[in-house]
Amino acid sequence: MRYRRGLAWLLLGLVGCSSATSPTSQPQSSAIPAATSAPTVAATLQASPEVSSQLLPQPLYALSSQPNGVQIIRLETDGKTLTPITNEQNGVFDYQISNLGQIAYIANNDLILVDALGQNREILVDGPTIDPQADTNVFHRDQLNTPRWSPDGSSIAFSWGGLQVLSLIDRKQTMLQPHTSNADAALADIYNYSVLYGPNSWSPDGSKILAAAGFVPEGGNLVLFDLATSVPLTITINGNYPCCHVSWEPDGSAINITNETFGMFPTGWWHINPSTGEAKAMIDGDNVAPFEPVSSVFMQPDGSHLAFVGTVDSNDAMEISAPLTLSQIGLDGSITPLRQDSQTVGSVLWSPDGSGAVIVPSIMAETQLQWIPSNGNAIADLELSGANMQWAIALDQ
Repeated sequence: MRYRRGLAWLLLGLVGCSSATSPTSQPQSSAIPAATSAPTVAATLQASPEVSSQLLPQPLYALSSQPNGVQIIRLETDGKTLTPITNEQNGVFDYQISNLGQIAYIANNDLILVDALGQNREILVDGPTIDPQADTNVFHRDQLNTPRWSPDGSSIAFSWGGLQVLSLIDRKQTMLQPHTSNADAALADIYNYSVLYGPNSWSPDGSKILAAAGFVPEGGNLVLFDLATSVPLTITINGNYPCCHVSWEPDGSAINITNETFGMFPTGWWHINPSTGEAKAMIDGDNVAPFEPVSSVFMQPDGSHLAFVGTVDSNDAMEISAPLTLSQIGLDGSITPLRQDSQTVGSVLWSPDGSGAVIVPSIMAETQLQWIPSNGNAIADLELSGANMQWAIALDQ
């Protein structure tokens, strides 16, 4: 195996050193309210700016460092026109766009809702003020994290004292899985919690939530919660934490796990069966030479996948992150490069039609975003530096 120790910072960042609330503020409901209707995009939504050319298939959002902290910025389809979406005094911590175009984000330790252009701001969950000098346990207990929309836009999963779900239909909060208190006497005086829970993503049909379970002080795994039964299913890859890029197949038949970074996590592409938790290696990037790191697969209509794939010979000098090439992975497992160039790839956002991908060309920093077409056309530098990229929806065109 080409595992190497290090990158410990990555593990805690991915599993999410999440959140919690004081015991008196936790919701008491025990079942997730059934959705009876879905919220709609605000009728006062303004038209997006007109642009003279189209480079991107849809407007793009990202978290970007601004003079007043990290904010959500919108980039129009010309790849140049920028629209500030938030103007939060202490910046934005995390966000997600619903399939209806609404934006849920964390700022000032509140869960906030706005429309696609940042209007009609509403605080959904008012979290406690946290002293920046507070110890780790206070942040674990009180901090809100990782808002994640249900597919129908009726609910938001988030982390606050554990994995919670907020219904926008009746505004009820449900604690699906609280953080686990530390039972180890040797560590309890240092860390109040042994496991922190936060949502990663919903299944395409909205029946399950995939959550990150972060061990304190380090380590973790993924846990899949069935909302009908609340029965958790722990997911690992040969006993290792499944890292680092997670996505569902559109039909919900499998969870994709890819990792392009050689180190402490399995490298390659893995299919996870959401019914059994069984992990199947689609590309074993560590144990079969030439080694093939993989980032961010995307299923096409014919069942083949797009991905960024690298090739590392067993005699090559070890690299934490090898250059990757936009490629097609056939149904037979064959890998066909679709471009002549390779890139260092940090994170990837595929176009919904597979025509290309927006990437952060760095594994450790916020840098200028790039548009990489699947047809081999020239790479375009976008007028936005950021991370956590997300598309606007077609309704907002």
